[in-house]
Amino acid sequence: MFKSIFTLSLLFISAPSLGNYVFEPSKYNCQGIEKRIDNINSKMRAGYSSREGERLKEELRQLKKQRNSCKSKGFSVS
Repeated sequence: MFKSIFTLSLLFISAPSLGNYVFEPSKYNCQGIEKRIDNINSKMRAGYSSREGERLKEELRQLKKQRNSCKSKGFSVS
């Protein structure tokens, strides 16, 4: 019981900080974005549940924004 309460409290404490993440383009952060996009696209072609599909679509949107940000700063995304 204590473990589950502790775990839930950590989840609620860390959730707001995860939502405030701001992507900063850099050589390290931009490396491999295209590969991650391709990986998500292949997962979507393989089939998914409704919930999983929404998560994949949101992740894909974020990666595409990051890719555009990286390209505008001149970093490679491959």
